[in-house]
Amino acid sequence: MKACALIPARSGSKGLPDKNILPIDGHPLIAYSIAFGKKLPIDRVLVSTDSPVYQEIATRYGADCPYMRGPAASHDTAMEEDIPADLDVNLPLHGIDIPDVWIWLKPTCPFRDPAAVIRALEILDKQPEIDSVRIVSEADARMHKVNADGYLEPLLPSWDPKRSKMRRTEFPKVYQPFNLEVFRHAGWKQRGSLFMGHRIKPIVQPKITGLDVDDRDSFDIIKTLIEARPRPELLSKLIHL
Repeated sequence: MKACALIPARSGSKGLPDKNILPIDGHPLIAYSIAFGKKLPIDRVLVSTDSPVYQEIATRYGADCPYMRGPAASHDTAMEEDIPADLDVNLPLHGIDIPDVWIWLKPTCPFRDPAAVIRALEILDKQPEIDSVRIVSEADARMHKVNADGYLEPLLPSWDPKRSKMRRTEFPKVYQPFNLEVFRHAGWKQRGSLFMGHRIKPIVQPKITGLDVDDRDSFDIIKTLIEARPRPELLSKLIHL
């Protein structure tokens, strides 16, 4: 089974411009994902980007970035499934075989454990009935939304309407699903936007692995954790630069 890491790094972030390459501890953020990918027992680490600046950084840190991502996979309304479509067309034109499995490494999630990905690859290799694997972290089900009148109301119908507070243990365990995904290219070929499939195996990891740079606040939190390393016994396993 051939596997490749895929780091999707579009340059058009509106909330935090160029968040993928903002510096943390002397390195651009994307470098942490590249370094992680290079520690895995896989064929190559690919960066898909629409930016020559990102391409230069990616290659400098040891990733492959053989071409610029096309506009269909780069505009503001593009979805994740548009990136495998772009790779499916362009990688063979550059003499690169399409892998059986993609390891989707967001450039904005720097905390990861290689052992979890190795386990995911073993699952897909030994269990063909599994569509994909998601590295997840535990989340809190007690979320609220703003209703049509502008007031907060519980997101889940299982919230007791006679109570303002409920314990976490009164709800089922829920998980954040976007930390890291490992999926079959054939799944994208067969199902398109449902490329992860329905038979998704979870691997639960510490909550820190779910931290994702999405705005200035989350960037500052992640930057502080990397540079201060308050829990070296844990972070030494999760930071790869």
